[in-house]
Amino acid sequence: MTGWQIIGAGIAGYLLLLARSAWKQGEFRQFLRSLAIVAILCGAIAGIVAAVILLDSPP
Repeated sequence: MTGWQIIGAGIAGYLLLLARSAWKQGEFRQFLRSLAIVAILCGAIAGIVAAVILLDSPP
C-alpha cells in the first residue's frame, strides 16, 4: 500500500464512523447534505486549479 492509499483508507474509515454516529442520532440526512456540499466545493476548487494549469501552460 502506498501512503496515499493509507490516507484514503483512513479518511473513508473516519467518514464511516461519522455516518454511523449521524445515523444513531437521527441526523443522517444532514450528514449527507453536508458531505455533498463539501464534495461540490472540493470539485469546484479542483476545476479552478485545473483550468489555471491548462491556461498557464505553454501551447
